[in-house]
Amino acid sequence: MIAGVSPLVAELKAREEAGRPVTIGLAGCGQMGTDIVVQLNRMPGLRLGAVAEMRAPQAKAAAALAGFPEERTVYADSPAAIDAAIAKGLIAITSDPETLARSGLVDVVIDATGNPNTGTQFALRAIANGKHVVMLNVEADITIGRHLHAEAKRAGVVYTGAAGDEPAATLELIGFAQSIGLEVVCAGKGKNNPLKWDAVPADYEAEAKARNMNARMLVEFVDGSKTMVEMVAIANCTGLVPDIPGMLGPAATRDELASVLIPKEHGGVLSKKGCVD
Repeated sequence: MIAGVSPLVAELKAREEAGRPVTIGLAGCGQMGTDIVVQLNRMPGLRLGAVAEMRAPQAKAAAALAGFPEERTVYADSPAAIDAAIAKGLIAITSDPETLARSGLVDVVIDATGNPNTGTQFALRAIANGKHVVMLNVEADITIGRHLHAEAKRAGVVYTGAAGDEPAATLELIGFAQSIGLEVVCAGKGKNNPLKWDAVPADYEAEAKARNMNARMLVEFVDGSKTMVEMVAIANCTGLVPDIPGMLGPAATRDELASVLIPKEHGGVLSKKGCVD
């Protein structure tokens, strides 16, 4: 083990020093995808090999934001072209996720499209081509994740969610609480903007553009539907069940949570024990 670093970082550093970095293929280069491009450039033992994005200039802009010079990116319209770019140490950009999934030099794909149909097709194609799948597209995961997991297991590859995303972080907290003997009566997440049930994309076009987001995706956060989707993912993993159809969304500070997100019989807002909201 390398002194001062975790076993995971030590393993990644060892791969980097051996010239064997894990090559990542990313589908979707919106806000989350751009964050991944930037973060990957800071991590040892990992390298971004290719990006599939319908708006090709957006992928180039993300690469530039991460510090990659213009000459490090190249457009590629076939799996062979993607592989040739990766072999040269370049980042290939394609408009077609399926083309990326068929690349021979990509080890792991990350789906950050946020589209259930696109994410499902991309994951299935990647699995069929022997690639591990990190599903950051929770919309696809709650819809067909069990099938994708079964297909990946059958193919001998890994299908998993993304560490650091809210569902994974919540599951870590649940596991920790249970490991020290606590009973979990509720799991959930907070929002960093006011909950507005009737928000529509047309009213958020300007804000979405300023934040480099799709207006539909932004409204998913504002109206709570993104939170609901993530809560379904947590429910699927834990067996906790939704308290009510939709979501409660009570206003509560951090100090108030313990007295709000508990069953009504104990003075809280939940109608039953073992809920996700």
